[in-house]
Order: sequence, then C-alpha cells, then structure tokens
Amino acid sequence: MMSRRHRQRGIALMLVMWVLTLLTVMAVSLTASQRTESSLTENHVSAARFRALADAAIAYTALHFMTQSALVEEETGTLWRPSGSPRTWSFAGSDLSIVVYNESSRYNLNQVQPEVLANLLEVLGVETEEASALAAAIVDWRDEDDLALLDGAEDADYEQAGRAIGAKDAPYEAVEELRQVLGMTQDIYRRLAPEVTVDANSGPEERFASPAVLATLRGVSLDEALEEIAERDQPRVPDATSALAVDRGGPLYRIRVSEGDPGGSGQRMEALFQLFSGQQPPYQILWRRYGVGAAEDWRPSEIEE
Repeated sequence: MMSRRHRQRGIALMLVMWVLTLLTVMAVSLTASQRTESSLTENHVSAARFRALADAAIAYTALHFMTQSALVEEETGTLWRPSGSPRTWSFAGSDLSIVVYNESSRYNLNQVQPEVLANLLEVLGVETEEASALAAAIVDWRDEDDLALLDGAEDADYEQAGRAIGAKDAPYEAVEELRQVLGMTQDIYRRLAPEVTVDANSGPEERFASPAVLATLRGVSLDEALEEIAERDQPRVPDATSALAVDRGGPLYRIRVSEGDPGGSGQRMEALFQLFSGQQPPYQILWRRYGVGAAEDWRPSEIEE
C-alpha cells in the first residue's frame, strides 16, 4: 500500500508539472501574440498618420504654388521654386521634408531622341559606347517596328540574351519600365530615373531643370550646370524681404514628402499633382506611391570621376 501511494503521488506530481508547463507555454504564446498585435497596430497607426501628413503637405505646397508672389526665406535667402531643393515643414508635431520638381523639366521617354539620351547618360557618368547602345535600346523599346537602331535592341536581341519577353514596341507607361530594357543596370537606372518622365507633354524647361538635364541642354559640364543653378535659385533682389513675383512653371509638379531628413530612413511618399488655378478643386493628385527607395534618390555629386 505504501508503494502504491508513492506511485500515485509521483503520477500526480508529473500531472502538475505538465499542467504548469502547458500554462507557461500558453502564457508565453499569448504575450508574444499581444506584442505582435501591438506592433502591427502601431505600424498601421504610424502609416495612416504619415499618409494624412503627406496629403497635408501636398495641399500646403499647392496653396503656395498657386500664389503669384512669395517671400524670401530668412534662413536660406532663396525663393521656394520647384527645382528639387528640400524645404522643412513642421505640422501637427512632425517635421517633414518637402522636395518639389517641375515635371516638365524632365525628358519625356516617349519623345526624347537617342542622341539626346546618349548625351544625358554620358553626363550621368556612363561610358560613351555604353551610353550610345543603351540610348538606342531605350528608343527601340518604345518604337513599333522590329528594326533595331545602331547598337540598339529588338526582339531578337532580347531572345538571344535569354529574355522571355522582347521589346514592348509601345510607348512607356511608367519610368520603371526602363528596368526591363536590355543593357540597363540598377546603377544606371538609379541615375537616369530622376531625369525622365512619361507624364509631361512638353519640355524639358531650362528654368527648373536639374543639373544633368541642364548640362545636356546647354552642352556644358555638370560642374558648370551646378554653378548656373546655384546662381539661378538666388533671390532676384539681394536682401529682399518683401513679396516678389516668382515663376514656378507648372502646372504639373512632382512632390516628395519624407519624415525628417530626406536621406533618412523614415517613411516617404512621392506624388504627381496638377494645379487648376481658379477652379474647384484647385489641384488634382494624378498618382501617389509610398516607400520611395534609394533608386530614386541619386544626386549629381555621386558621380565618380
């Protein structure tokens, strides 16, 4: 009888230990689940808040760009023009960086000629032969015939390179299609993408052009273009503090909004909007995307000599 009682106590002890283990696992699992749900909730709230802030930044920019005059900024001594210079805006307890471009100051991928594209690629640091071949391939992608330009690429070239799909033989619908062009690398795309568009029907306009586009238009070096732009973006009247008439081009603008520093790791948004002065609504957002990556953040200073 004593032996039987010892066995029963041992079994009871094992059951208690199993129950405690099971309860511990359940408690840990619930804690981890709660932490995951809390983290997901915080991420959703943060993303929703940034989307609202980004929309407010677009409205704020549209309001300023619809005015016919502007004040010179005290800190920088420059006017706010759509030339790609970052502007810091504090709203609802958050610091946002706003960068605006005049969309018509980019080359239209569906209109630009291969010689101009080749020059632009050279300005961006691509070797002459590679720039010429890639420019021809970019144009071959959009033209409707099957005849390749000199050093270009049509369906047969894509097939020989092991590509499942050949040239599109239709206009570009998005700049991202450049990634599919034969000969395009991630590094070259990172440099070329900020200089081209598929949305503007005219241009590029010199008055708001980037250094690379201006250098291509003028046939000057990138350094000369940078110097000209630095002079171009200065106030018309030195030490002016009163309202000045300012030309901002338009009506099509590309805007980037980011949390804090534009080169940081915070959330980002890019959008294309068009102004309709004197109409309701006064502007229209044509498209927007979130999480703009490093492929679109190239700057001319990154060119290696």
